[in-house]
Amino acid sequence: MRHSLYLNLAVFFVRADIRREERVWLAKSRRTSSELPLGNTYLLKDIGLNIDGRPLCSAEPRDVAAKRRVRHLRRACRVKIAT
Repeated sequence: MRHSLYLNLAVFFVRADIRREERVWLAKSRRTSSELPLGNTYLLKDIGLNIDGRPLCSAEPRDVAAKRRVRHLRRACRVKIAT
């Protein structure tokens, strides 16, 4: 069974939007990482950064959330309401 065209378009646009947000976020985090003069590892850890100035959290949870959202959209499209 093929998914509808609208569902495929929705999945495509969700993934494209996530990729765009990732690129913007990475560009912003690269800029901020080069501007930090702190050398104390404990201070960096307290504000949520690694030794090199990059954020401790990764971009992976956004991917996981997007995949979960798309999976739920697909499941909702597959489910037929019994009448």
